Amino acid sequence: MPSRPVSPPPEGAALRLVHYETMLEEVPVGLLLLDRGLQPLWFNAEAALACAVWNHGERKAAALRVREAFALPPTLAEACRALAAACAPGTEASAHPRVVSDHARGLHARIKLHTPGGTGSPPAFHVQLDYRRPRGDRHRPLSPGAVALLARLSEREREVAMRVREGLRTAEIAATLRRSPLTIKTQLAAIFAKLGVHSRTRVAALLNR
Repeated sequence: MPSRPVSPPPEGAALRLVHYETMLEEVPVGLLLLDRGLQPLWFNAEAALACAVWNHGERKAAALRVREAFALPPTLAEACRALAAACAPGTEASAHPRVVSDHARGLHARIKLHTPGGTGSPPAFHVQLDYRRPRGDRHRPLSPGAVALLARLSEREREVAMRVREGLRTAEIAATLRRSPLTIKTQLAAIFAKLGVHSRTRVAALLNR
């Protein structure tokens, strides 16, 4: 008896969406989607942390459950409103990105107002958030709590963690320590597991408390 062709499950689109969201949680950039009324439609953990630092400062943000405490920073809300006002009706809103920065705390946001082409859907704000401590702060003394966290790591992992604290990217850490990027990624995964975190931004926040 010939076998029947296997048709894709009806929930295929929903399953892909779950996978997309899971992958976006892993990127080292905060991603935030807001509707035209500035209500959050979706955000990843990096975005939640960056917004918490913007709202409360680094020390208090490190003690928060940032997803549960999520609130759009007033500075970003103001920038979104200004961007919407600057985009004339009928123009391609995404051609007018706005950048907002708080250099003292290493916070940066790039905001676009985007209308999906040909869908008739309302526009939404696409916000990319980057939170990195200024490199000039790399010699800040470690707190006793940060020293205790580093004690959980191997010597080679501590070397990587300290570069993460300084704000270096994977390729920069690899070049500095003369290791391959793949080795650095493997050591980062071990650091995340031992410190109970899911991102390099969180490692930097813990070591800079």
